[in-house]
Amino acid sequence: MIESITDSFIQKITRSLKRGKQVHRRLPQGGLIYIDRPLPFLVLFRHPAGQPDHPTADFLKANAAYIISHEERTEELRPLVQSIAKSMADKFGAFMIIELMAAPTSAADVPLFKVLGPQKQLPTTVQAIVKELQGVKLSDIRTSVETGSNEQLLQEPRCLMPEEDLKKHAVLMLGLQLKPVYKNTATGKIYPLLLRTLREKVANAIKKTVFDFVSVQTTHHPVHFQALGRQAVNRVVWRIDKQLTSISDQFRFLLLVTPVNNNEAWAEFKKARFKKQPTFHYRLMPIDADQLKRKLYNISIEKVDDPTLGYLFRDKRHELDKMLTMLADRNSPDFLYSSMQLYGTVDDQLLKVAEGILAALPAPARDVNTDLIPLPEFVAQAEREIAFLKEQYPALDSGVDVRDDVVGLIVSKGRLNVGTDAKIPRHRAQALIQHEVGTHILTYFNGKAQPLHQLYVGSPGYEELQEGLAVLSEWLVGGLDQERMRILAARVVSVYHLTKGCSFVDNFRRLKDAYHFDDETAWDVTMRVHRGGGLTKDAVYLRGLVHLLSYLKEGHELEPLLIGKIRQDYIPIVQELMYRNVLRPVPIKPRYLLDENIKPKLEQLKSGISVFNLL
Repeated sequence: MIESITDSFIQKITRSLKRGKQVHRRLPQGGLIYIDRPLPFLVLFRHPAGQPDHPTADFLKANAAYIISHEERTEELRPLVQSIAKSMADKFGAFMIIELMAAPTSAADVPLFKVLGPQKQLPTTVQAIVKELQGVKLSDIRTSVETGSNEQLLQEPRCLMPEEDLKKHAVLMLGLQLKPVYKNTATGKIYPLLLRTLREKVANAIKKTVFDFVSVQTTHHPVHFQALGRQAVNRVVWRIDKQLTSISDQFRFLLLVTPVNNNEAWAEFKKARFKKQPTFHYRLMPIDADQLKRKLYNISIEKVDDPTLGYLFRDKRHELDKMLTMLADRNSPDFLYSSMQLYGTVDDQLLKVAEGILAALPAPARDVNTDLIPLPEFVAQAEREIAFLKEQYPALDSGVDVRDDVVGLIVSKGRLNVGTDAKIPRHRAQALIQHEVGTHILTYFNGKAQPLHQLYVGSPGYEELQEGLAVLSEWLVGGLDQERMRILAARVVSVYHLTKGCSFVDNFRRLKDAYHFDDETAWDVTMRVHRGGGLTKDAVYLRGLVHLLSYLKEGHELEPLLIGKIRQDYIPIVQELMYRNVLRPVPIKPRYLLDENIKPKLEQLKSGISVFNLL
């Protein structure tokens, strides 16, 4: 920290910016200057004399260029601001300063936002920020926006840059006064959730206003308003990312909630003539859920001042909390309630789609001569597909493990696990390889190629989009048959009845008697849905497919969804981080995006088709 802002300090700051470098320095009295890179704007805040206002100062930390100082330091702050404004105006052709301030808590009937701007100059920029602020929605708080003159910012004692200098160097000075609704006026206590929400919305409004200004007035032409955000990510972000990943890596959730005695339980169920609920056994728990939760909540996510990354980390912490609760409640009735919170339930619309599929598609005639692919041949095909991905991204470190403690196929930590008893029809082999390797392994390593670990660990709720993509890939390579669609629909129906209190035996019998599934298929669906105490995850396959088809019909592209294990509403977050150069382009593409023969199907998706049209 420096004691005063000297001429040599100002020269160093300006020199760094002219060289294209980042500026991050302490100022007197705990002030701060942070400029991510040379940019044609600066956001400013001055603590009122003798009354530090840290909550309002925190609003600035969501921006890529800001100064936090004190009113009593105005005299020495003035040459610093002028030097930055003049040098950046020379570089970009114009410059913009936005000073943030809180309205006095004693003032009655003040608007939520008041924009202070020049009366005659650049009315479009003032209109832009007014429009953006009017779009801010807060529950139980009315959004009101007024405008006024920036005269008070141009007069002593507040003046940082005389009006004639502003005109001479093409600098626009705006003020933004906030009503401090995030503070209790009686006690001074802060409402942290409201503060966080408002801070994020104000930061976006400022970025959109600056985007409007710089696109017209300067030589700087960002591709998107989010490209004006911070590109440099401070060390605390990477530390927290690693801490969350470390906790996630300590357990394999799906393996821990999947029975290890599937064959024995099936034999027991058959012997009881399908009348007695089977007994399932699970892997020994390798973690203490309570201890991991303590570690989880010791991670200081509140130190992340980037709103987007802070949201991402809080979201992941919430999911890990739920997962640990589920593991602690495994094989008990409480397991189901956490599962419903984590994976959701079945709404009426999805149930209608599932029942429609089961009504429209007849039960297939049992074919005892189904051509099953030998396991070694399937493993060889899967390894060839992994090698195809590795050609695009040599760091891909995956493989296939054949295990007797796994049912069917499951990808865990980027490896494909194949159960020794897996029965795979030859005509479904390529579809299953695209499902497991071309989607689950691919997105795991696309996520691993990113600096942010959460993209391979998985954002909360990523399973819906993942399974939707995986099932769609089966259709694209021509392996999504009617039997597979019936099974996906059966999982939805079974999850629905599970959440309504239906027993294992009743769910099994419904699949057999009402929907004519054979014994083994009915068993497999019921076991998956009732495992652990009731796992609603299996509804996400059909739900994800329905939502994905709707998303593609709106004209969106498939490729950005493959950047990692994300959910659909994370796309704006991913796009923002791409604009800010925090994330990198997707390194691996699945075979179906590179195959010319599949392009007509991809075009068909854009024109809009329903689940029923896939067959």
